[in-house]
Amino acid sequence: MILMTQSMLFSLCAVILLAIGLIGFLLTSDFLRKLLALNVIGMAIFMVLIAAANNDPNAVDPLPHAMVLTGIVVAAAGTALGLNLASKIVKFARSIQGENTAIENKKSNATQDSSSGQTD
Repeated sequence: MILMTQSMLFSLCAVILLAIGLIGFLLTSDFLRKLLALNVIGMAIFMVLIAAANNDPNAVDPLPHAMVLTGIVVAAAGTALGLNLASKIVKFARSIQGENTAIENKKSNATQDSSSGQTD
């Protein structure tokens, strides 16, 4: 029987999270789901760094912990930026779509007016 240490458990969970995030990123086309999948992949990387910090049970290396803490802050800022960009893209696409439907309505009204004028 294999004795599972804390580092091995964190590494196993990180591999599972990485696989889930990678599958989610590759198989979805929605921007928000891709952003969520990238966050899951980032959490997997953080778990690998934490697992690497716990190699020696007597002394814990504080550098990977500091890197993970900094990475969490950067990931939160990147997620906020991505969500902001996504909302602006959706607003822009809706305004363009609204303009296109207005132009098409004007064209169809003009076509109907010209065809009704010819039958009189």
